[in-house]
Amino acid sequence: MRRPYFSLTANRRLTDLRPTDEEFKAIDLQLAELARTPELGFEFPFQDQPRKLFRFDVGRFGLIYTYDDDEINVVTISDDSR
Repeated sequence: MRRPYFSLTANRRLTDLRPTDEEFKAIDLQLAELARTPELGFEFPFQDQPRKLFRFDVGRFGLIYTYDDDEINVVTISDDSR
């Protein structure tokens, strides 16, 4: 199974968004599932990069991530509550 990793940007963004304990648990559970099956997210269209960006929504949060055989990396988090 892939190791989950939050970039410094994702950590800061999550801190700024102040998730509740329940939201944080949901993010943690979903990230564990994405580590097993990263294809659950949808690929951002029109990319020409070595590592594609994907998104998976967890409540009001959008996890923006990349992955390879060893790791799933949440590069940032969007807030869709606005």
